[in-house]
Amino acid sequence: MKIALVSDWYYPKVGGVASHMHNLALKLRERGNEVAIVTNYWKTGKEEELEKNGIELIKVEGVISPILSINLSFGINSSEELFEYLNDFDVIHSHHAFTPLALKAAKAGRKMGKATLLTTHSISFAHESKLWKALGLSFPVFSHYLKFPHCIISVSEASKSFIEHFTDTEIKVIPNGVDDKRFHPNWDKEELKEEYDIEGDVILYVSRMSYRKGPQVLLNAFSRLKEGTLIMVGPGELLPFLKAQAKFLGIDKRVRFLGYVPSNELPKLFGMADIFVLPSVTAEAFGIVILEAMASGVPVVATNVGGIPEIVRESQSGLLVPPSNETALKDAIEALLADKELRNKLGKNGRRAVERRYSWDVVSREVEETYEYVLSKLKH
Repeated sequence: MKIALVSDWYYPKVGGVASHMHNLALKLRERGNEVAIVTNYWKTGKEEELEKNGIELIKVEGVISPILSINLSFGINSSEELFEYLNDFDVIHSHHAFTPLALKAAKAGRKMGKATLLTTHSISFAHESKLWKALGLSFPVFSHYLKFPHCIISVSEASKSFIEHFTDTEIKVIPNGVDDKRFHPNWDKEELKEEYDIEGDVILYVSRMSYRKGPQVLLNAFSRLKEGTLIMVGPGELLPFLKAQAKFLGIDKRVRFLGYVPSNELPKLFGMADIFVLPSVTAEAFGIVILEAMASGVPVVATNVGGIPEIVRESQSGLLVPPSNETALKDAIEALLADKELRNKLGKNGRRAVERRYSWDVVSREVEETYEYVLSKLKH
């Protein structure tokens, strides 16, 4: 098959959509397909890797918003203007349901008679996001475009429930994937702790330093624990505030803010962790970092929001707490710190679930089967 994966939100925009597209492209190519990534006309930083792996990178010209990372030209341009970019493909697979390039590609694919799919990666426009303010309440626009895909893929039951508000198109749930060869439980924890000059238990947070991810809640909860080191990985607008918060709470000697960490370093950090925490205060469609923790055999403490409970409950890989509840978060972390046997059990459960359901090998096969299903419907 010749497959085009289309989105405004490929690299250099760091996030779940870009990571998902990139890994899916690599796996689909590995499975013998011809694959291209179609995105905005800017430097992605992935040019060499894609070329080395035989994946085409097609850049669509247009004015890109520096704030929203979307192609403003294609907010206005007609879908027909994408025909020249997409004409050679059998499958047009858009990613993220609410950005111009993805929506226009879905319409263009359908008009050209191609197998057309769209993966929705979100539950809602987080109410504090700039995207929400920019788009306003233009729901009829989305409903118009979301009728064009032959099939919509949702990364969780929660995101399926959300997208159903906008479309009657058939929806299939296929979760995000994780590279279970990069993220694995076979590290020597003590050796890694020595390398990072850390003693004792390690609690790990990997995500943006933004309010909706809840790092401020985690710091308050951690300040009530007597031991352990908290490692906080990720950039974001709250970082200066969080450093001040840690100092105010008197835990700055026990908290390490690493900022942005290159992706090749992350497996070691997960390999060193005793507990992984994602304390999101608003809905997450999925939370890929939870899969990275599970693949690494690390037990998870996360909040009961969005698609997170689906993963954690089904896999029995961790403990769930209410969002913004510092006491419950502290108690859950404390319970795992005190019970190594429980940590090991939850960690093994997580790894097993990844191998069965969330490995990119499994997920890419399921996506490919969905392409074949849509193509077979077009032939009849």
